[in-house]
Amino acid sequence: MPVSTSIQTEASGTNPAAELMVEEKRLQQLAANPPEEIFVVSDFHLGRGRNPITGRFSRTENFLADEAFARFLGYAAPGPQKLLIINGDTFDFVRICEYPRTAQELEGWSEFLKALKIARTPAELRQGISSKERKFGLETDDYKSAWKLLQIANGHREFFQALAKWINAGGLLLLSKGNHDLELYWPLVRESLKELLRREGADGSKLDTQMLYCDDSIRIANIYFEHGHRYDPQQRIDDNDPSPVLSDQPTQLKLPLGIFVNRYLINQLEKLEPFLGAVRPTERILWMLLRKHPLAGIQVLFRSLRFIRRAFQTSHVRDFFWYAVYIGAVALPFITALVIAGIFAFVSNQEIVVKKHPWISTVLGLGMVAPYLAAAFRELVNWFGRKKKKSAVVGEDEMARGVYATIRKLKFPSASRIYAVMGHTHDQDIQSLPDLEGSKVLYLNTGTWIPVWPDDRPDLDGQVLFPFIRFRRVGLQEYSHEYLEWRDDRGKPAESYILEPPAS
Repeated sequence: MPVSTSIQTEASGTNPAAELMVEEKRLQQLAANPPEEIFVVSDFHLGRGRNPITGRFSRTENFLADEAFARFLGYAAPGPQKLLIINGDTFDFVRICEYPRTAQELEGWSEFLKALKIARTPAELRQGISSKERKFGLETDDYKSAWKLLQIANGHREFFQALAKWINAGGLLLLSKGNHDLELYWPLVRESLKELLRREGADGSKLDTQMLYCDDSIRIANIYFEHGHRYDPQQRIDDNDPSPVLSDQPTQLKLPLGIFVNRYLINQLEKLEPFLGAVRPTERILWMLLRKHPLAGIQVLFRSLRFIRRAFQTSHVRDFFWYAVYIGAVALPFITALVIAGIFAFVSNQEIVVKKHPWISTVLGLGMVAPYLAAAFRELVNWFGRKKKKSAVVGEDEMARGVYATIRKLKFPSASRIYAVMGHTHDQDIQSLPDLEGSKVLYLNTGTWIPVWPDDRPDLDGQVLFPFIRFRRVGLQEYSHEYLEWRDDRGKPAESYILEPPAS
């Protein structure tokens, strides 16, 4: 059977459930007609990007590789037998923490919605912005999410132009939904993306047939693709209702605990210190803030706590507990520093206070080392958990174990290897998992194209790598892989160097 050069679509209106059914049929058609070559990247986290007038980047922007991405796609040579998969967190709606303030911005929003056949006057749009949204950014309504995507596109014109060229040259594009672009669920947001790509020169008819969405996972031949956030306790929503929207507010998406923390805490902190969300381990965040912005950091933290508390309703107690430990560990040294400063500023004889109440010194000392105590506590809990489950452990982390439990239930064609490809963690990784029906199994994580601060690679602090995986079809239902990095300075890829994990 010849490989299809396009994936047919059909009209479904703007009903999300109907859209999902149509998209699932298109994914099935793609899986039945696998392309010759697949390029996989992940976790771009496009935010507001460059200011179109000054050229400066937003302080909450993490993706600085628009031109490098365009050159990478040029190397990939788009064509009818090529599929580009961006495996989740392509657009970071969570990082768009601004709102339209001026009459000109509101008019631009209204005009954009008009192009999508949505009638909202600038006055109506202004009235729909709450006081909370003026502090933390717009909520997840579909028309507000469309405005966020418009901001992303305005700040990343080269990126959108590169995708338009890929489509026009006959390439297929598959966008997986991650935990930072849950808004791709809305049909209006998908129409917005088409409109923004048409603005950059994409052929509208080709967008209808060559651009696909994956809301959960897809298997193509011997490869399983998924973003992976459902295996992360802080980034999944576990309840009995499978609907992605709130039952009492159907215009709002359900958000996991981690997204609440990003929206109400990390975004505000990154306005003080860019790239904080990418720092690993998180204990390093404390000292970066304490050194430069102690008072502002405390203000942001306490202003955000009452909103983060709402996330407890959609999270397991265990997951919320670890976030409480983390936030408390970050807050305590700030509070301790203020107490010490108060003692020196307002107590005439500090030595008497300490000698009369020696427990004060102990409490202050524990407060200053709270992040390290919290990290040691969690490491100890994880160690006991690994010891308890040692005989049943598969893979080296929760991601590998989670996806293996998923794929072992699936039916794969006969192949020498089975691949489970994910993103989400921002860590490039390759793990060997137990065989399935005589096939070797590899877990591959594509990492990210934003700056990284890996805890075991100090040589890479703040570096930006461009990892990708290339799959070539070697049979009707089998692919082989290459794990590479795009070297923009050379104009070609090179081998990716991935270290084994530290010893337990």
